[in-house]
Amino acid sequence: MEFFECVERAIKTRRSHRMYQDRAVEREKLEKIIELAMWAPSAMNRQQWFFVVVSGERLKNLISIVQKGYDHILPRLQRFFADRPKVIEQTKRFFRNLGNAPAAVFAYYTPTGDDYSDVQSVAAAIQNMLLAAHSLGLGTCWMTGPVHVEDEINKALGIEGKKLVAVVTVGYPAKEPPVPPRRDVDKKVVWMVN
Repeated sequence: MEFFECVERAIKTRRSHRMYQDRAVEREKLEKIIELAMWAPSAMNRQQWFFVVVSGERLKNLISIVQKGYDHILPRLQRFFADRPKVIEQTKRFFRNLGNAPAAVFAYYTPTGDDYSDVQSVAAAIQNMLLAAHSLGLGTCWMTGPVHVEDEINKALGIEGKKLVAVVTVGYPAKEPPVPPRRDVDKKVVWMVN
């Protein structure tokens, strides 16, 4: 039961962090979260994920490209948060400097001809990464907006033959985000068991 309680606590206390301390993340911790990401399940065990870990000046130089992803997601933000303009402004601010994250993981897959399964496999690896980072005292934010500027990101990173799934910022949290409520829990599950 103790193991289950640790897993449950990790799942329930992990948050998306959008503000980071001015403190580098130790390479050993970055290596550990990538290692644990690669223990995720994958479609037909193909393990088609591919990660690029970026920090320092290289990351600062990429921010101007990643920022452009905001313009692509703005219409969705305006639709989903029309009654909460503060969320839209906070998102814009985060895209502007990635919350001063000292590191980011660019999560890709090597195409196998089965994009649906490939994306799901990388998504499972990202979830492992988020939980591993949290357990090491790190904060993360899973960003999909940057996929809209994938060609520019790939050019800057020198990546070919891969598909970008997400960018995950990594760093020591500057503050603890609030706990978002679970929405319509009773409407999200249908039980058809004996």
